[in-house]
Amino acid sequence: MATEVRVLSVITRLGRGGSERRLYDVLAAVPAAHTVVIGGESDPDVAAALAERTEVLRCDALVRDVSPADDARALGHLVRLLRDRRFDAVHTHQSKAGLLGRVAARIAGVGVVYHSSSMASFGPGYGRAESAAFAIAERLTAPLVTRFFVVGDDLAGRMRANGVRPDRIEVVRSSLELGPFAPLHDQADDQADGGRSAARRQLGLDPDTPVVAFVGSLDQRKNVLMLPDAVAAATGGGPVTLLMAGAGPLADQMADDARQRTDRVDVHLLGHVSDVPLVMRAADVLALPSSAEGLPQVLVQAARGGLPFVAFDVDGVAELLALGAVGRSVPLGDHAGFATALRDELAADQGSGGVDPAVWEQWEPSVVAAHYRRSYQLGRELD
Repeated sequence: MATEVRVLSVITRLGRGGSERRLYDVLAAVPAAHTVVIGGESDPDVAAALAERTEVLRCDALVRDVSPADDARALGHLVRLLRDRRFDAVHTHQSKAGLLGRVAARIAGVGVVYHSSSMASFGPGYGRAESAAFAIAERLTAPLVTRFFVVGDDLAGRMRANGVRPDRIEVVRSSLELGPFAPLHDQADDQADGGRSAARRQLGLDPDTPVVAFVGSLDQRKNVLMLPDAVAAATGGGPVTLLMAGAGPLADQMADDARQRTDRVDVHLLGHVSDVPLVMRAADVLALPSSAEGLPQVLVQAARGGLPFVAFDVDGVAELLALGAVGRSVPLGDHAGFATALRDELAADQGSGGVDPAVWEQWEPSVVAAHYRRSYQLGRELD
């Protein structure tokens, strides 16, 4: 592919999640002149860091919630940009950018449109009306997309069921550096580097108290507010440490809840952490009560290390369990079942999991990059 190819990427809200990882994968893999349009709700620090490596344009009207006035302005912004700059391809990320970007590309006459999907915008994790509206919008506009890059097989199946042609869907993992997530063992030598006791000591935790960890955004979709009660029920009132690694809009509410608790749940709010392997080494089980996912990166990391997890049965969970990951899937919304699954995992004597080591190659950055380069050339769309 010639280096003069120009690709416009559009992302609704630039932050620190899985969609951003997929955007960075494309920027690193595809030899082209890249411009990225980010929405008005984007993290300014993350945006500034991205601007150091490629051109970044901000569209304040591009927002996550449905807003006819803002959506019309964002669509007009994208159409004008595409007509003025003559891009060869549009690559969208997240649902709102995906819908507006593919329509803008059609209006502006850009014939190559890619969409990277980290999770569906419809399904049981959403309200009935919202889910139905987005499912219809996705179904009607899917023919405008040249190719969908989806993070997992479960998500691919959901999209096929909603009418997307199978030949337009490719499973491409989000790249992960999985080396630091070595298999976990509760090492006998208390001084052993990387052991559970050492990790707990580094985090200032009691070495003998059970530890449940959560890693992710503290927001409504992740259902983080249920976790303190769930871990309390899992231990029957006994002492337990809940590690919350992440930031988000519910952080203050989580902190207030932690201060007011009278049980024996010791909640540690770590904020955004860069050393996720340390958090996982300290934990006995990882909890992920999300109501919607595609294939959660944090569960891939846990599975790589053999750390058991408990999650609702959202997209990607069954897929990882089928690969040999250690964990339990609970029907979405069953809070009592989630607590029971946590109790069972805390009581279990688990090994390091039964995942074939070759499986992890799918997430290797070089493998992901090669897949994108190959797919961008497929059919000579950019010639």
